[in-house]
Amino acid sequence: MNYAVTPLIQRRFTTAEDGPRFFIKYEMLHPGGSFKSRGISHLIAEKKKDLMKNSEKKLAVFSSSGGNAGLAAATAAKSMKLDCTVVVPKTAKPRMVEKIKSAGAVAIVYGEHWGLADQYLRDEVMAKARESGLETLYVHPFDDEMIWEGHSTILEEILQQLEQQHIFLSQIKGIVCSVGGGGLYSGVIKGLEKYNLAEAIPIVAVETEGSDVLSKSLANGSPIVLEEISSIASSLGSPYIASFAFDSAQKYGSKSVVLQDNDVIKTCMRFSDDSGIVVEPACGASLHLVTILLESALGQKLGKDDVVVVIACGGSCTSFDDLSVLYNSIS
Repeated sequence: MNYAVTPLIQRRFTTAEDGPRFFIKYEMLHPGGSFKSRGISHLIAEKKKDLMKNSEKKLAVFSSSGGNAGLAAATAAKSMKLDCTVVVPKTAKPRMVEKIKSAGAVAIVYGEHWGLADQYLRDEVMAKARESGLETLYVHPFDDEMIWEGHSTILEEILQQLEQQHIFLSQIKGIVCSVGGGGLYSGVIKGLEKYNLAEAIPIVAVETEGSDVLSKSLANGSPIVLEEISSIASSLGSPYIASFAFDSAQKYGSKSVVLQDNDVIKTCMRFSDDSGIVVEPACGASLHLVTILLESALGQKLGKDDVVVVIACGGSCTSFDDLSVLYNSIS
């Protein structure tokens, strides 16, 4: 298992005594620095079993991501003693490229955006690897049912941890999670469905303006593709939403909320000051959604016996210096 059982810790965001109880799921504590370690390590482990069962060739992992998915693939592959190659777009931060390399993977920089990096990986890099006699294992950043299955473990942990704190299911009024391509959201849905809770516990899906593909798709009535990503929350920057995530959001009436970059950056700085933990804007989006905004999204007033779980998805793409620069630019 290349992911951690992360803590679920109660945190008060306001001084109001009659407000709801917020519990944060600290997903930044995984080996890869984000929730991505759950699904990607699960996918690699399961596909490794199948591929090695039917082939005598040497197996290698291939992924395309300049962010958390690439790092998760690299750390998971290393733990399983597999070679790993990650193609990152030119927009990837140098510190992330170095982290991927430090995790033992080969990092290749190619393309102006993730789509071009992914195409180059599959059409060129993996093709050459197969020609050289390797068995190739492709890892998509988010759109794979096996990845969602791995991510669903977060819901199992949340239910167990709340039960240990003597919290009833009826008290859980919502789960807040950030949405990019829909991998985390799909995992939470899979977990809720497993326990027949998908219609009982609403999900509040949070995006930032400029990367709000789910919100725009829901408003359109069918999935759309963003022509560009303009939000600073680069980890949420997928041009499309996984079809399962879109269909589930419609089916279960998930609440969609779109935030401004400036508000998210301020939340990241406050969280860092309060906790000593640096989170990237993609994570700060969920942390920002408390009290008034949350009540508006859920369409109900929340009381002191109500519980809301906020998934702090983590992420290694942003340093404190990065946050400071962004914060100073909006101050």
